[in-house]
Amino acid sequence: MDRLIELAGRRSEEALLAWRRLQAQCREATRKLSLLKQHHERYRERLGAALREGVPATAVLAHLDFLKQIEEVVMRQESDVGSLDAACARRWQQLIEARREQRMYEMVNARAAIRAAQAELCRRQAEVDELLQRALRFDEIWNCEYE
Repeated sequence: MDRLIELAGRRSEEALLAWRRLQAQCREATRKLSLLKQHHERYRERLGAALREGVPATAVLAHLDFLKQIEEVVMRQESDVGSLDAACARRWQQLIEARREQRMYEMVNARAAIRAAQAELCRRQAEVDELLQRALRFDEIWNCEYE
């Protein structure tokens, strides 16, 4: 049983590490998404300012093209973040299941230890009862012989 507990503990630790790695990837992807959105907003504001100042059409088209590229990357990054969030949720569930399995083995082991202790207690109690019975018989014999 100890081997099962050890294996379940190892699986639980591995699941925790995998979840933490995935969480870090998710945080990094979210940070990058935030930066992309900030860049998009900044370039959109620049385009607005450029339009108010009256820039050439080619510059406006270049800004619009660049904004479109950023929007496409933002959409992909949002999709990636969603996928990472879903993967994190699955990893978290795996971690919970691994911990549950480890706990189950620990409880089974504890119950087995309790049953063994109870059996040992019963055996010792039986020995005490037998000694008491022998002592009573000895007292009866002793009393009969010397009365």
